[in-house]
Amino acid sequence: MSESKNVALVFGASGISGWAVAKNLLTYPTPTTFSRIIGLTNRPRTIEESGLPGDPRLELYSGVNLRGSLEDVVKQLREKVPDVEEVTHVYYLAYSNSTAYTENVMEIKDINAHMTYNAVHACDQLCKSMKFFVLQTGTNNYGVAVFRYQDKIDINPPLRESNPRIPSPWGDEIFYYAQVDLIKEANKGKSWKWCEVRPDQIVGHVPSPTSMTYVEPLALYLALYRYVNGPGATIPFPGTHKNFKYTFTDSSQDIIARSEIYLSVLKPDESHGQGFNTADNAIPSSWSDKWPTLCGFFGLNGAGPAKDGWNDIDLWWDAHQGDYEKMCAEYGLQKREIGRETWVFLKAGFVLLDRNRELSLDKIRSVGFTDEYPVAYGYMRVFEHLVHEKIVPRMGQGSHSLRPVESHL
Repeated sequence: MSESKNVALVFGASGISGWAVAKNLLTYPTPTTFSRIIGLTNRPRTIEESGLPGDPRLELYSGVNLRGSLEDVVKQLREKVPDVEEVTHVYYLAYSNSTAYTENVMEIKDINAHMTYNAVHACDQLCKSMKFFVLQTGTNNYGVAVFRYQDKIDINPPLRESNPRIPSPWGDEIFYYAQVDLIKEANKGKSWKWCEVRPDQIVGHVPSPTSMTYVEPLALYLALYRYVNGPGATIPFPGTHKNFKYTFTDSSQDIIARSEIYLSVLKPDESHGQGFNTADNAIPSSWSDKWPTLCGFFGLNGAGPAKDGWNDIDLWWDAHQGDYEKMCAEYGLQKREIGRETWVFLKAGFVLLDRNRELSLDKIRSVGFTDEYPVAYGYMRVFEHLVHEKIVPRMGQGSHSLRPVESHL
């Protein structure tokens, strides 16, 4: 089948990962690799509202409820997506966090496993040309976010794909295992291939507000802090002392997207049935490495933690809403709402992920994916997007000078 006949279906195209995949499919690995990119979103939105490029190859459809029955999902896909049988590559980047801020973690597992089951089996039935199915999971494969049982789980970085699963009962809430198992089962006797990609907490941005991001609210906090306290103000790291020093490998949305496309399009045989870590680079870094750089973008002096715990930046934000209104008016900014769920997500990254968790990239490098970003580049890139979209003002030292390293295909 020629390049121009490749058709991509992206579940979760309005989310932080799906949005990046849909955008990158237009140009990577070449501008002619895909003739159609079909995005599925939860809420109805136009291409313009989504912030995606106005390319005639890009289509968005909503109203496919993966939480319903398989029969309903098949019916909805058949009715909503023209020529769905042409789909050759599926990128499953949907996630339900509808119960993520309750104590019922097993319900989160059940919902997401059920959604994945419906997507896989519906595509298997309808997409007669399907060649590859990509599942995105994450570092909780290694138990880093099983907060209830951290004292029971050994995390010895660099984390490798060959590490065994976290045993029961401590690993029972990790729904990634169930997702992988049901894909393996669905794939038996089939010609299509699949792989799993494992990023860490995602550095990225989506023009449409989402609760599953921490860089935008962090940028808004830093911008408002500068507005209230003036240039050169010292701003303490809002997390714990331990969190300030732990090491991890950032995973930016475009690096993740390109790695997923690379594996599915350029290395389908080598990646079939495999899991791959993905990250900006293999160099472990800590918040102590990045915090001064991030604060410097806004003309602030980043300092270490002021106390051992969450610095209540959510409460500070709420108390300064009048200043935020003034900043938006003065700089002509889009006013953004930061909900409780977003602050909880941000707080988790600064308080709960209190262990070294860097990823080994040996496996994905062994199949030829070498794109990488320097440490902190992903954050600077998001900040530049936020300035361009008039979500935060340019208040600091201007554009960053870091540059990515990309493969030449």
